[in-house]
Amino acid sequence: MIRTRWSAVGMLWAVVAAFSLPAFGATISWKNSRTGAVEAARNSARLILLLAGRDTCGNCQYMKETVCESAGVRPVLQANYVCWYCPVDYSTEWYAYASGLGSFTLPLICVVDPGDATAYLDRTTATQTVSAFSGRLGSHLPTQPIALVLVRDTVSHLAWETESPIRYRVLRSQNLKAWSFVGGIVPGTGSTVSIDDTYTAPGCFYKVLGFR
Repeated sequence: MIRTRWSAVGMLWAVVAAFSLPAFGATISWKNSRTGAVEAARNSARLILLLAGRDTCGNCQYMKETVCESAGVRPVLQANYVCWYCPVDYSTEWYAYASGLGSFTLPLICVVDPGDATAYLDRTTATQTVSAFSGRLGSHLPTQPIALVLVRDTVSHLAWETESPIRYRVLRSQNLKAWSFVGGIVPGTGSTVSIDDTYTAPGCFYKVLGFR
């Protein structure tokens, strides 16, 4: 169980929670299913970028191979997103994100919260320039690193400084490999949020995903 408190005053905490950062390759690695994308995003505390298209679509390949691999976009994606390519001719997983669109121009591109993976935070169709796409990706991210600190006694006490209107999800792991969400969304208020997790298994680790 998670209990949440807010404070306008910073607190002193003794132990800093640590976790492994994802390794980056020379090119973007694309997941081929929602299940794989959600698992990878959850385990690395990143958002999901869905690109639904087809290999024979010029717009789709331009966004996937040119815009996403550009120097202004690839570092943002690799640090903050898990990329998921959904072929529209062979998968129906993209249907949920196209609801209400009617006919549209490929590709369908959505930013997705892995804690609510059948919905989207935003969506567009067709192409975007490198500068517009980079700005779009950055608009979903916190402006400051999330400095999560942790103290353990009979429960686990977590705290970090929040930004408004950033929202947060807490993740927990016992092995730093498989992570699960704890509780629901924590809204940012611009002050310190303090959370007590009453899960008492020894050796738990925590991290926080922040997004707009």
